[in-house]
Amino acid sequence: MDDEKALLDFRKRFDELRISESQRQTLIQNGKLLGERQQLCLDLDTEKNARRQLQNRIRDELEPLTNRKGYVLVLIDADGDGYIFRQSFLNKDEAGGRLAADELLARVKEYLKDLNLEVENTDVVVRAYANVRGLGKACVKNDLLRPTADLGLFANGFTGRHPLFDFVDVGVGKERADHKIRGMYYSSETLVMTADLDLELFLFNINSLQCKHVLLGVSHDSGYVPFLERFVADDAVQHRVTLLDGYQVNAAIRNLGFKKNVSFPSVFAPALTPITQNGNYQVLSPPPAPASRATKRQYRSSAVDPSKLGPVMKNEQGQRIDKPLKVNDDIVQAIQTKNLCMWLFLKGYCAGCERNHAHPPLSKPEYNALWSVARRGKCYQYRKGKDCNDPSCIYGHSS
Repeated sequence: MDDEKALLDFRKRFDELRISESQRQTLIQNGKLLGERQQLCLDLDTEKNARRQLQNRIRDELEPLTNRKGYVLVLIDADGDGYIFRQSFLNKDEAGGRLAADELLARVKEYLKDLNLEVENTDVVVRAYANVRGLGKACVKNDLLRPTADLGLFANGFTGRHPLFDFVDVGVGKERADHKIRGMYYSSETLVMTADLDLELFLFNINSLQCKHVLLGVSHDSGYVPFLERFVADDAVQHRVTLLDGYQVNAAIRNLGFKKNVSFPSVFAPALTPITQNGNYQVLSPPPAPASRATKRQYRSSAVDPSKLGPVMKNEQGQRIDKPLKVNDDIVQAIQTKNLCMWLFLKGYCAGCERNHAHPPLSKPEYNALWSVARRGKCYQYRKGKDCNDPSCIYGHSS
């Protein structure tokens, strides 16, 4: 009996010790969890404080930018093909230039209200480009400008009227105003779109935090189609760009599908269109029907296989890379002197431009050489840090 009682007491004490040990382990675990919780709370408070400090620093750094006065940019190819100023302005020399600047400013501000932009807190920056001497002679010849008037004085008045207005004389050359706006590079032998200057003016402003909107006065010339096509699919750019319609609106540009357009008939007169035979200008009278309006010739080549541009290649990080090309430096130099239309000879079509379309189909080395030249101009999506999934994109996608 004593042994049995002693065994029962032992078992009871053993069970009590086991329960006690389990409770001890539970207390230890709870203590660890409590310590970890306290550490997490401290870490959270630290992160909250760091986030507040970062937010305050970002706010302090951005406040001068966000509070800085915004601006709207107006770019006008004023070289006669749709954006010549009205006769009542041109014939008053400097006074007419000032009147034209005032009228343009008034119409732009009126349009800003339609865009729900703060007119009083938005500057208007205007750049109008033209060959002043050539355009002046054409206006005199076609009775738009009196012989004693001076278009240079008009340009001076326009430029001097407002601090942010400039009428830029681009000098002799029928397409010089085009290339000022498109940002192309001239050399004595070639006209080539380059990585450094291609679209520089437009891109600099459209990517600026202070630039609220851009008005582009280029709707008369289908040569701007390759330039404008790059932005059609970008909703952020589309939202901030308005095409300023001149007297003529080229069908190829209208068909691009830009969502915003506006015209200022109180500012611009009927267009001047170049006569290619002698380089002079003639005045276009209002046509009886839209079909009679002249449009630039479009080009297609069945000899070009645009599928050679694809497929899209990507690296291990999923970033697009350019397809390797075998090029000969001598062929590259030779191809640059020919001023070939890159769209026609690489993609098989061109909506109309002033480059060379009259060339036999390219050999494979010539094709690769022209493609390597095109790649010097970086893809617009790439320059914005976005993915380009267009297999027919001819531009560069690597630094």
